[in-house]
Amino acid sequence: MEFRCFVSRGVLVGISQREVASFYPVLVEKKEDLKNSIQELFTENVQQVFESENYTFDVYVTLKGKIKIIDFNPWAPFTLPLLFDWEELEMSSVEEGDSVPFRIVDTRCGVRPGLKTAVPYDYLDTSPGSGWDQVFRNANEEPRMQSESHEAGA
Repeated sequence: MEFRCFVSRGVLVGISQREVASFYPVLVEKKEDLKNSIQELFTENVQQVFESENYTFDVYVTLKGKIKIIDFNPWAPFTLPLLFDWEELEMSSVEEGDSVPFRIVDTRCGVRPGLKTAVPYDYLDTSPGSGWDQVFRNANEEPRMQSESHEAGA
């Protein structure tokens, strides 16, 4: 199972299930153990080593409970907050040593609607400011710029 961890001002302020389109009963059973293990990994292996103060990182928890860091991402709107929203993460008052908010889909009713497309959730937000809107704009502009450049050189 994968989780996204949110770090603000050097403090772990939230942990979210990454696969928000599915309900896993085992997560409900193991929620506290998972939260404690991820928090321990952060404290012992990430917090003092990673230089940035604001970032996210994704972890994978194996069936045997071993946690592996998959990826680091910027603290930015194009990194999806999953079961949180950016405003609440930025306003978080979690202090070092506090219990970290840990969000999972805890009922079948909690599954995020519209995510049955089999497209990874990270790729679905194409709204203005998401980062993808700029990618699409650049992709549309590129042929026009190449055409103008070619005509100017001819």
